[in-house]
Amino acid sequence: MRTAALLIFATIQLSAADPRTSSWIRGSVAPNEALRRVGLDVHSVRWDDTVVTVESAGLSLQSFGLLQAGPFDAQQGVRRFTYKIPRAPKVAAAPVPVPPTLVGTFVNGVPIYNPASALSYRNANLWHADIVSFLDDGTWSAQGWKRVGQEPTPTAPLLQSLLARNDSHSPLIGFALDGYPVYGPYGWDSERHIRRFRSSYRLREKLDRTKLPSGLVLTPAQEGPVVGPDFPAGTFVEDYEYVAGLGDLDGSNGRFAITPEFPEGTYAYFLATTESGKLAYPYLIGPAFHGAFSCLDVATYRSYSVSKKLELLSADPPFRPGKPSGFVFRTGYPILEQVHERQMHVVVLSQDLADFEHVHPEPMGGGLYRLDHTFPRPGKYWIYADHTPPGQPQTISRFEVSVEGAAEQPKALHPDLAPTTISGVTVSLGIPGPLETGRDIRLQFRLGSTDLEPYLGSWGHIMIASWDGADFIHAHPIEGEAPLSSPTDFWSHSHGVPGPSPEVIETVTGFNRPGPYKVWLQVQREGAVLTFPWVVEVREETSAGPNRPRSIPGDALEVTVSAAGYTPARIDIPAGKDATLAFRRTDAQNCGGKLVFPELGITKELPVGETVLVPLGRQSAKVLHFGCGMGMYKGSIMVR
Repeated sequence: MRTAALLIFATIQLSAADPRTSSWIRGSVAPNEALRRVGLDVHSVRWDDTVVTVESAGLSLQSFGLLQAGPFDAQQGVRRFTYKIPRAPKVAAAPVPVPPTLVGTFVNGVPIYNPASALSYRNANLWHADIVSFLDDGTWSAQGWKRVGQEPTPTAPLLQSLLARNDSHSPLIGFALDGYPVYGPYGWDSERHIRRFRSSYRLREKLDRTKLPSGLVLTPAQEGPVVGPDFPAGTFVEDYEYVAGLGDLDGSNGRFAITPEFPEGTYAYFLATTESGKLAYPYLIGPAFHGAFSCLDVATYRSYSVSKKLELLSADPPFRPGKPSGFVFRTGYPILEQVHERQMHVVVLSQDLADFEHVHPEPMGGGLYRLDHTFPRPGKYWIYADHTPPGQPQTISRFEVSVEGAAEQPKALHPDLAPTTISGVTVSLGIPGPLETGRDIRLQFRLGSTDLEPYLGSWGHIMIASWDGADFIHAHPIEGEAPLSSPTDFWSHSHGVPGPSPEVIETVTGFNRPGPYKVWLQVQREGAVLTFPWVVEVREETSAGPNRPRSIPGDALEVTVSAAGYTPARIDIPAGKDATLAFRRTDAQNCGGKLVFPELGITKELPVGETVLVPLGRQSAKVLHFGCGMGMYKGSIMVR
């Protein structure tokens, strides 16, 4: 095994003037294209003055083991990778977050993946499993993140040889997408002595999963699990922090060095290992590239508008009907929380509310999300981007765009609650009680089919827009207390309750202004998304309003419920002393109408404008949770 591994290393190091064009392990060319697509190692290498283009199927008989672990969907079939490696890499002016998946390639054409697994705690895209440590330990179960006592994964022979070769400079094993080379763990220091280059990352001291490594404080709904036997330190890549000068490598896990292939010196990434020879985070390439890189040529887009700190960029205004238009959403955050299986939900709506599309931009990394959309008709459109930044509540940004051409005059909206039939499924909308502003309004969708499939983690999605586009609501069904009271499946977080599809989907919402609103319900059946529309007329509240503020005891802790969730959402109370919380809901246009304390078995209704007292009694030291009936708003109580 060691002889075979050393042979490939010897082949790798037979480099010519430009290692970026000559260091690849090439496979034999198959006689036809169908066979060539599944051939081993690198299929082709082409270059010009600026870029080396390398193609492969990502397959090789020589395995780097844990270092090449990454996502693979068998349904995709044979993959085809095309890597574009800059011939003259440039240092980035500011750190460039690596893409969420592919970050480079080994010289045999096998991809190098981001060690942050696509698998995240509760599928929220905030606490990502450290895929290398995960596979190396072999101590977790995909059924629930529990220790199962498996034997560690055997180290691949090629990786064994890479770790053992401490008598000479490590070989060139790949290139990052920014163009800089990647080496094994050993290199030359300033005096040309061989040494192991050490990572400057460590497990965070006093690891607190209420914060990200940057220090950003998360909302209670975004917190990671408490450090313990089920989730020890190092479970997630967010458990690590960079400390300048702690090791030999910088925050990108590289350094400037003289190497056999680059005798004049180059910036290079090195495989990080511990003194005992185990792999050390961040393994090959850190959370940010050292070189300039972008999955998307943002220079071809221009800023179009900004709404609630979310920027919309456009590639090709003016926009024309029937032709694709390119958009990019740029956030100030490297990632967004994943809610209902997507990081961003976008609704494109025509001014007359006739054209409705619910789509999802593609995450490009670095806080960029790309969307290509075709507007069907001339006129004005609204683009609503529903997203949840880390440390922030759900946010809906609204943008307005105009599509060239003579637009039709919008027609007045008239109430229409008639049952709607689409693809053989009939749905009727019922609204018990007065449809007035300032009230909790219950919407009941009675389904003519009970063979629905969960759609984006729920039995349905409800969208509501006002006649003038100023108000937009993205609501979900009331589905019991499962999101709060069943914390057993840590791999995924679905708001949908297991079991057969319901006969009735219910939600509770509210309206701040009178006037006509359009309501859409989206469900899924046999893989197809069905969209059912209605129009409702909301009247001004006619009653004087029985909801009057209630006096708050001086020792009670006040909590406000609004579209931003609970404020404060994280509460400290002393152990062994009586405590009371006073909840006051400011308006109806939020999902906070029901309050649930799962550990205490307490459920309260929160009418708009009233103050509701919740006596907690005397509690021992623990963590208690509370949230709304839909599981969207969450808070925590630290009893100390």
